[in-house]
Amino acid sequence: MTFGNGIFVATASTGDWATSTDGINWTTRATPAAISWRSVAYGNNLFVAVAGSGANRVATSTDGINWTQRTESESNDWRSVTYGKGKFVAVARSGTNRVMSSTDGITWTSHSASEQNEWYEVHYANGMFMAASFTGNNRIMTSIDGNNWISRNTAAINNQWKGVSFGNDTWVVV
Repeated sequence: MTFGNGIFVATASTGDWATSTDGINWTTRATPAAISWRSVAYGNNLFVAVAGSGANRVATSTDGINWTQRTESESNDWRSVTYGKGKFVAVARSGTNRVMSSTDGITWTSHSASEQNEWYEVHYANGMFMAASFTGNNRIMTSIDGNNWISRNTAAINNQWKGVSFGNDTWVVV
């Protein structure tokens, strides 16, 4: 789920999406396609959603209601998308290059992840992108630009991470 342009947008891996202007009352919305949508982000007056399967695994919208499907850089199992530093960045659970970025949500460029892990979530805050992984040796990676990634040693706590966030000057991985 994300908020932008005065509206909350919630995606679903199956079934309809939902929108709300107040976070209390929700309206059901048709998905751009009946594929496995995983995440949505807002930035630069644009909503971008990514999917884990199907054709054209990216969708964009200016209003959060009407969507246009786009072609991703690789047909990966995209799990999460975020916006920061003037670009959208998505991470994937599988595939050759498990990161992709775009400045306009339409044209995407593939990037190598620091590890061939199952990346489940990416977040941008405090001048940095951070991604969390479900598998692998180093289950956190960071990037200043969203293109070049550095592995972070998590050997002491190699949990199956699925979420990452930032608040109160602290990064949290769950």
